[in-house]
Amino acid sequence: MKVYRDADVARNVMQGVPAAIIGYGNQGHAHALNLADSGVEVVVGARRGGGGWQRAEADGFKPLEVSEAVAAADYVVVLLPDEVQAGAFEGEILPHLRRGATLVFAHGFTITFGEIDPPQGHDVILVAPKGQGHFLRKLYTQDQGLMCLVAVERDASGHARDKMLSYAQMLGCLRAGAIETTFREEAVTDLFGEQVVLCGGVPALVKAAFETLVENGYDPQVAYIECLHELQIITDLMSRGGVQFMREKISRTAAWGSYVAEQAIVTGEVKSKMRSILKSIESGDFARGWRKETDDGQERLGRYIAAEAKHPIESAGIPVRALMSYLKEDDS
Repeated sequence: MKVYRDADVARNVMQGVPAAIIGYGNQGHAHALNLADSGVEVVVGARRGGGGWQRAEADGFKPLEVSEAVAAADYVVVLLPDEVQAGAFEGEILPHLRRGATLVFAHGFTITFGEIDPPQGHDVILVAPKGQGHFLRKLYTQDQGLMCLVAVERDASGHARDKMLSYAQMLGCLRAGAIETTFREEAVTDLFGEQVVLCGGVPALVKAAFETLVENGYDPQVAYIECLHELQIITDLMSRGGVQFMREKISRTAAWGSYVAEQAIVTGEVKSKMRSILKSIESGDFARGWRKETDDGQERLGRYIAAEAKHPIESAGIPVRALMSYLKEDDS
């Protein structure tokens, strides 16, 4: 594992060079603010009058239309949602790219799965902070840094790695460390982790466990606390020190029960399903399916989200969360 830190940057090549942040959402606002505070000349590209445009103005920027921002910058940072990147790239970014401008991505999806094919003559780099934008910004303001993944997809200038590390440094990420990877590895592992563990596997397991308790006569609010609320305690422990650390910190009863249940729940069939999901991602089948869903207006996704809002675990959580004044919703 190759890890870069501030000491690996002999000279920051972004000093005095204009950078266009395209998209002022979760990641965009943090990138723009951190870069600006680090001394980078930042211009924000957004849809005139839209939410991102208004937020950028509130943060002190003077946003431009995407095409205008691209034309004014030597670094073009594409931070739009995956599903709209390709269209925006073809229509608003590509025709206005300066000669030799560097293209920066925070996720390898559109490059890896062929939705964007950058023209020759441009460095293409990845700087992917491993956390939400509000956390990236929070750590920066506390003189800390959020770890990131970095990669060079194309080195047209011969200096792409210097640019990659300079950008990561300006974000504050090199305070923590940047791990070198590839666009493909970042994209595949990110999608797999989201689907199998973080956003797919864990919520499905939580809902199934909740349903099992309630169907067997247990109080929905108590089931919510045990199956969902206390999950943060465990994930925080694992984040701090790993799986073994977590098991050393919980009760011996819980540790023993976890080993017994793990073998019963994560069977060979489950691992086989995981391998199938990985192959779907690697082959591009998932990306093609997501493209079709987007082209169809994301109707099925909308139905899934609407149906989930009616799940009993949602109503069970409302009175429980009302008892926890320390919880603060954050939609950043």
